[in-house]
Amino acid sequence: MLEPATPDPGPAAMDRRCFCASALLTGLTLACGGGGGYPAPPPTSAPPPNGPLTTSDTKAGLLATPDGTVRDYRNLGNFFLIRDATGIYAMTAVCTHMGCTVGAPVGAQITCPCHGSQYDLNGGNTLGPAIHPLVHFQVTEASAGGPLVVNTAQTVAASTRLA
Repeated sequence: MLEPATPDPGPAAMDRRCFCASALLTGLTLACGGGGGYPAPPPTSAPPPNGPLTTSDTKAGLLATPDGTVRDYRNLGNFFLIRDATGIYAMTAVCTHMGCTVGAPVGAQITCPCHGSQYDLNGGNTLGPAIHPLVHFQVTEASAGGPLVVNTAQTVAASTRLA
């Protein structure tokens, strides 16, 4: 005995099913935070210049400030110029986790707004997901008593200071 043929749903019905499945999957992905569990990183700016960058600070002027003084040069070369008890050093403002620009230091803490990595004022990791410390750059005087120059193309040990 022959049974009546089941009507073929045709391409329009398949497209509707695919659309509904895709919409459901997209909704679930968005509801779960995009699948990564982290907010999207803020828009990135052009990479900082690579090489010697002249600041508006002088060695004598910065050494006359209290320990923990931070000069924000994220607009010049994406770095901080910092004075501590042993001298002056420059450190990148680029998080080692995903390359986002970190926020300005608050007290003795630097936080990345993208995924929450935290660093101390010497760039050491205090909270992940970043596992590497912030990079330090060479600091020199343009001339004796002149402005400080930060060479973002020359990394140095985290203990290096201009005194």
